[in-house]
Amino acid sequence: MNASTTRRQLIGSAAALVGVGAVWFRGTASPAVAIDAAPRLTSAAVALDQAVRLRLNSQVGFPVQLPGDLVLLDNFGADRLFGSGAHEGIDIGRRDGQSGHPVVACVDGVLVAQEFLEGNQGNSWVLQDADGDAYRYHHLEEFAPDLTVGTTVVRGQVLGTMGSTGNPSAPHLHFEVRRGGPIGTPVDPVPLLPLPLDGVTVF
Repeated sequence: MNASTTRRQLIGSAAALVGVGAVWFRGTASPAVAIDAAPRLTSAAVALDQAVRLRLNSQVGFPVQLPGDLVLLDNFGADRLFGSGAHEGIDIGRRDGQSGHPVVACVDGVLVAQEFLEGNQGNSWVLQDADGDAYRYHHLEEFAPDLTVGTTVVRGQVLGTMGSTGNPSAPHLHFEVRRGGPIGTPVDPVPLLPLPLDGVTVF
């Protein structure tokens, strides 16, 4: 068993104890709202072990604009709460559950695809870097103006805002990293991100 798998088991156990499970925090005054997937180990996660072990050569920027009181679910490889199959990315949302928080380019690259309510992916951008690796941003509420397929963007540039399009859960960003292109091998984004970060809590 590799370190990533062991870490996921520990995270899943801790989540169950503190009641994180498959809920999104919305403060004490509002009920919790279900999100994409719980951070628990499943047989699907075992099937993705090879993808978990793959690593890109360099770190990427955080895909959500900072500062913010944000929650990141380390749920790559878990069962999807909505839809079927294993969760091939991670989820990031505001602790207060509000929509409209900006999402940003994690690398310099080109926007190679824009999707509108495509199944449970919702409104989405696909960003590709010079090495051919792709970064997928799903469930966007709005796209940034003046961006189109083929636009070159720089790391930190606003791509749109966090929402819940294509997904009945609380507003959040579903973020994927794929080695070799938009439908390439899914890679766990967490080891690539500059964590820990002030204002970002990881579950």
